[in-house]
Amino acid sequence: MTPFRVLALTLVLVLLATTAMPARAEAMETTTMLLIATAGVAIIIIVVYLIVANMKDRKQADGPAPGTPIGGMRVDGAPIGGTPVAVTSYVVTPAPQAVVAPAVQGAVAAP
Repeated sequence: MTPFRVLALTLVLVLLATTAMPARAEAMETTTMLLIATAGVAIIIIVVYLIVANMKDRKQADGPAPGTPIGGMRVDGAPIGGTPVAVTSYVVTPAPQAVVAPAVQGAVAAP
């Protein structure tokens, strides 16, 4: 069992045990009843979230094979989608810079 299922099962069992054991008959304030109801709803939301999160991985749509670059070729060389993609690079190599000697203080360069 995964940790999420153990947590969900534990939360459900605690919720059932809490509702199954009657408390002493005494008057309860409205705010106490609202607090208990809110806590119950929060627990139910957490349990549903955990169940849906566990099922999401199983129902997830098939993606590209592992190791497949997006928009290129698979590792085995077959094109994705049956058509290879033509790629053109517009990057231009910069021209080499001219080397300039540093100026020395007090010296004048001859033309």
